[in-house]
Amino acid sequence: MPRRDLLNNLGDRGRIDLSPVITRRVQVEAVEDTIHKDMVASVKARLGLQGDLPAEVTEVVKTAASAAAASAVELTVADAAQQAARDVGRASITSRFDDKIKVAADSLAHISASNEVDEVLRKRSELLAKKRDSLVAAGFSGEEAMQILLADIAARAH
Repeated sequence: MPRRDLLNNLGDRGRIDLSPVITRRVQVEAVEDTIHKDMVASVKARLGLQGDLPAEVTEVVKTAASAAAASAVELTVADAAQQAARDVGRASITSRFDDKIKVAADSLAHISASNEVDEVLRKRSELLAKKRDSLVAAGFSGEEAMQILLADIAARAH
């Protein structure tokens, strides 16, 4: 039987909990066969056995392989469900971001089309030049005054 407590613990970390959905052990023959073959080889190597495994060991390996395959399938499905949920969230975030970019682009187009833009930019430049000149008059070098202006502009952007 797959370890339901493992699936439930995944739910505690924000993972998809499949235990209410899975009412019986999931069997995927190909997964079970692969796990069974790997387990037989591993058991033989660890125990130093040649040929076929004893019947009792074969039965234990078969049962363990079946349980491991069921757990692997359940965990894979849970991970796929979690990834799908993340993808849905990402799509929503991307869509909202695209909307904000469109608003910003439309706003810039609107501003650029305004007859007052040139006047606003000219006055802003004049104010920056006056501020730079007053910093130089206060004793700062031209380069220092420019660095102060740039820092001021950057601070206002945040």
